[in-house]
Amino acid sequence: MSRAIFFCLLSYSIAACSIDAYDKGEGENSLLTAEMTEAFVNSDGKVTAVETDEGEHLALTTPTTVKWMSKSDTTYRALLYYNRVGDNKAEAVNFNRVGVLTPHTLVTKEKKDTMKTDPIYVESIWVSKNKKYVNMRLRLLTGTSDDDKAMQTIGLIRDSINSTSTHERLILYHDQGGQPEYYSSTAFASIPLAEIHADTLTITVNTYDGLLSRIITK
Repeated sequence: MSRAIFFCLLSYSIAACSIDAYDKGEGENSLLTAEMTEAFVNSDGKVTAVETDEGEHLALTTPTTVKWMSKSDTTYRALLYYNRVGDNKAEAVNFNRVGVLTPHTLVTKEKKDTMKTDPIYVESIWVSKNKKYVNMRLRLLTGTSDDDKAMQTIGLIRDSINSTSTHERLILYHDQGGQPEYYSSTAFASIPLAEIHADTLTITVNTYDGLLSRIITK
């Protein structure tokens, strides 16, 4: 099984969480509705409702315990597979974790020259309809390794050297982490736009097809 972590600290010791790959094609979730959401966990530790990136609030027909949503009274970012029940209700089938990337400031050219930018595939980058997130659909190359500690790492760096007050420049950090590159696994990440101080941002990613830069206006 592939493993990856998304982190928010550029200290090379990682505050991280594992993520789940996106099940597409003819898998058990393929005929369900799938949407990026904010999932609300109540004081009992159960998900009771979500808000979709379309700005729609959906109450769950059955409050659901999700193992990786471990904190009560907390909002989590998740890809929800569900069946719609009526106008404002959903029957939750599966929650996949979405990595939330908070930019960490890059302060020196030396750190920029040594940071990890191993190649990765980018399937799409888009702004959520509610304007809360920049979403990324990534495709990781991975495989089974003899090293149990082999794990890919993904983060987001704010390039303070080249950023301005009106245009932030972000770099995707990616460390292959010793994992083989035998097959692909799709995963999602979100960048909270509240963390972006400028009206325009550029996200630069080192892909297997070369450098990709995407300019986004908030």
